[in-house]
Amino acid sequence: MNANEVRDPIVIVGSGPGGLCAAIGAAQGGVDVILLEKQAHTGGMLHIANGELSGAGTKRQRERGIDDDPTRHYEDVVRISHGRIDRALAWMSVSRQGETVDWLDENHFDFDPTCPALAHGHEVYSIARTYWGQDHAISILRILKEQLRLLVDAGRVAIWLNADVRELLTDDTGRVRGVRLAKDGQAEEELLASAVVLATGGYDANPELRNEFLPENCASTLVGCLNHATGDGLVMARKLGAAVSSDGIFLPVMGMIPDWSRPGHAVDYNDAYIELAPAYRVPREIWVNQDGKRFIREDTPSPELRERALIQQPDVTCHVIFDQKAAEASTVPLIRNPSGTWNQERFLEACETSPWITRAATITELAEELGIEPDALTKTVSEYNKAVDAGVDQTFGRTVLPSRIEHGPFYAITSVATSVLSRDGLKVDTDLAVLDGEGRAISGLYAVGEVLGNNVFAGDNYVGGMSITPAMTLGRLLGSKLAAAITEKTKA
Repeated sequence: MNANEVRDPIVIVGSGPGGLCAAIGAAQGGVDVILLEKQAHTGGMLHIANGELSGAGTKRQRERGIDDDPTRHYEDVVRISHGRIDRALAWMSVSRQGETVDWLDENHFDFDPTCPALAHGHEVYSIARTYWGQDHAISILRILKEQLRLLVDAGRVAIWLNADVRELLTDDTGRVRGVRLAKDGQAEEELLASAVVLATGGYDANPELRNEFLPENCASTLVGCLNHATGDGLVMARKLGAAVSSDGIFLPVMGMIPDWSRPGHAVDYNDAYIELAPAYRVPREIWVNQDGKRFIREDTPSPELRERALIQQPDVTCHVIFDQKAAEASTVPLIRNPSGTWNQERFLEACETSPWITRAATITELAEELGIEPDALTKTVSEYNKAVDAGVDQTFGRTVLPSRIEHGPFYAITSVATSVLSRDGLKVDTDLAVLDGEGRAISGLYAVGEVLGNNVFAGDNYVGGMSITPAMTLGRLLGSKLAAAITEKTKA
């Protein structure tokens, strides 16, 4: 397809999982699509995401004798989200997510052989229905790019890279009729469309915009996403009067490490994170805040509890404190990454050389290095050691007490609450049409993916697979519905 010769195609802004799947659904439905991407490549956050998917009643579950269905999946989503989801949109996605997983399966997705599994990075489902690829989110991107290539070759899709969309265009009736953009740094141009789909992702790389939605005490939260997530779609739609949620919900990712080379950002999750889940490693450390005090039992199996505790701490900061004996004793290293390139040898070397790890000969010196009152940290460590000796942690109820923290040198890994996806976003109806402040659909404008905000699908929590999978599932559904509507209109 020569994009310059297409009259009023569907224009999709953003090429993350939602945008890619919307383009695939629309083009397979027989209409022309122009996919606009402001970066030099497609994929969005799939380049750094862990790529967890969820879906019930799948072929892989049946092959493994796992009895499951969308209703039970939905019940788990409601439970974990504390019922704060958009129930209509969440069910619209969950009821079809098994089909999305099977669609990937049909297209030779390289599932990790342990899947479906129970994943402990978020609150755990009651049934094993979480999946990921051997290359995590890159495995998803590989499938989507191949599907898209076939449609490009068939003349149904044109991809414009380095396309900076700056404004939504409307006609005299207020219907969205296209976009104004600058491509490859050239002069602005207008592109007309039969419909515009915003799949522009979140706003977390734009701290000023992000902090509009965060509690005041969380302003020092780190950015944990790619730099392109600046909320462009939300900003453009809001100029047209689009309604934006403002739920006051924030739950950080805990265990991310500050990137000292990029102030305000976290180290890429694919490079390193702190493994805090006791399901994966024995906790031999304590977690203290800026006042040098513990604030939760370190062996809690609940990610939600530790994340909620973290946002109550000064500067939403935690220091993971351990000694040489703990460093040497762990068979699973405290620092890990999805690809598994961290082992005990690498971790022990990092304890001596990495700028991510603070080290000192004594607890007093360690406290000084961290900017903590030395007496406070000394008292905390002493009280923890007494709990180890007694076999009872009367303060927080920790039950895993493997050893005292007493063998220098002593170490600390600082972790700061991190935002990796946007909680709030554009309000849409069940046609995924963007709504205005009066709850009316803005004609010609649709949205899918993280631009809707993760609260829609996860409420006030994180729910396994309920970010990428809804983006893909509803993206394909939206694309096919728009194609059907355009085809029907053409026939009429």
